[in-house]
Amino acid sequence: MTALAALTLLRPLALVALAPLALLWWLLRRRAHAGAAPQAAIAPHLLAALTIGGPAWRAAPSPFVTETAPLVVALDLSASMSGTDVAPSRLERAKQKIRDLIELRTGGRVGLVAYAGTAHLVMPLTDDPTVLAPFLEALDPGVMPEAGRSASAALALAQGLLAREDAPGSVLFVTDGIDPGDAAAFPADGGALAALIVAPDGGGAEVADWSRRGGVATVAVSVDDGDVRALQRALASRLARAAAAEGRLQDDGWILALPAAALVLLAFRRGVAPRWGAALLALALVPLPGGARAEGLTDLLWTPDQQGRRLYDAHRYAEAADAFADPMWRAAALFRAGRYAEAAALYAPIQTAVAQYDRGVALARGRDYQGAKAAFEAALALDPANRPAQDNLAVTERIIAYLTETRDAEDQGAQSEPPDDTADDLTGDQGRPVRIDAGARLSEDAAAEWMRSVETRPADFLKRRFAVEAARPAP
Repeated sequence: MTALAALTLLRPLALVALAPLALLWWLLRRRAHAGAAPQAAIAPHLLAALTIGGPAWRAAPSPFVTETAPLVVALDLSASMSGTDVAPSRLERAKQKIRDLIELRTGGRVGLVAYAGTAHLVMPLTDDPTVLAPFLEALDPGVMPEAGRSASAALALAQGLLAREDAPGSVLFVTDGIDPGDAAAFPADGGALAALIVAPDGGGAEVADWSRRGGVATVAVSVDDGDVRALQRALASRLARAAAAEGRLQDDGWILALPAAALVLLAFRRGVAPRWGAALLALALVPLPGGARAEGLTDLLWTPDQQGRRLYDAHRYAEAADAFADPMWRAAALFRAGRYAEAAALYAPIQTAVAQYDRGVALARGRDYQGAKAAFEAALALDPANRPAQDNLAVTERIIAYLTETRDAEDQGAQSEPPDDTADDLTGDQGRPVRIDAGARLSEDAAAEWMRSVETRPADFLKRRFAVEAARPAP
């Protein structure tokens, strides 16, 4: 009864199609001859193609949330992670699985926290895995200032990162065990927590108890990708819960394909197939609009936004941008394709805080920091509580201030001979690294600038920064 009460017709006009189906059934029944009844079956690939439109009663994750859902990975760097009972070592296998998960979540935002006796931010949330990769490779127990395994400190740091996000996020622990004293720090319902246990015995009784008492979805490491896919499913369940809170419903229109398939099977009865087959062949030979039958058929079956979404999910972003009619989706596809200026131009006339924030991100990616600053200010004018816009505006202002200071210093030290030409280096790729305080709250747009500021090996940089952070008095 609950499912029946939640029944919603997403496309009620589609019910008009029942009239010709009823007429077809009536005509076939009149002309039916004796014969064996066909089996009601439909091929899986046809079923997938028909899953558009219809009734709904299940929660479905928002497509925007799916693409941007933040995930903070907390990597255990305690001494036991150097063990070689999991080849080549527990830590190296953990890094491999993190890379596989990031690749599987293409488009999802990922942050990285390392912990042993203390917990430290390695990389803020970013949707560019190339920024995170060198720091992930540099992590080993030697960079940590204190021995131990304080998962509770890592949880607090990860939750602090997610608290500044608009979309619901998850925390993934990659560890070979859990200290009993830390279990009490985890929420009783588990919430958005999952764990990949990199140990041959799955972590033993302590991990099993942690999973049971804390509600943490634990997955044991495997030699194939089954563990990564199991983690992806566990993390996706969080998005479904968020979608339920938004009131978004899953399209279950494929159910209508079942009676339609049964009616089509009746056409194979003796004496029916030749007549209806000829009619269908004649219909198939009718030229479709636009002169291209494949494209015309696609246009008949799917709306432009549906076509764009299929291309977007296949990571064919440039083609998706050409297909989308919705300007927000088209701009998102252009952004993914690296066409930042075009994406910013599409966002510009949309006067919402989300659109103006996304415009600022696109302009920052295109190295137009002045334009990005104006866009973040516009987003804050529409929504003063927009925390990501506040953080990105602060980072952009620091970048602009540094570039201005550097340019002024160069101008003062220049010779009296006038230059042949001048250019404003606050837009465009000026190629200068920007020095940013390691304790600053960075977005993915500033993460690349942060990485370029590292002039030593990432491992040496992280070791020194973690030592400085560990020496600071607790707030």
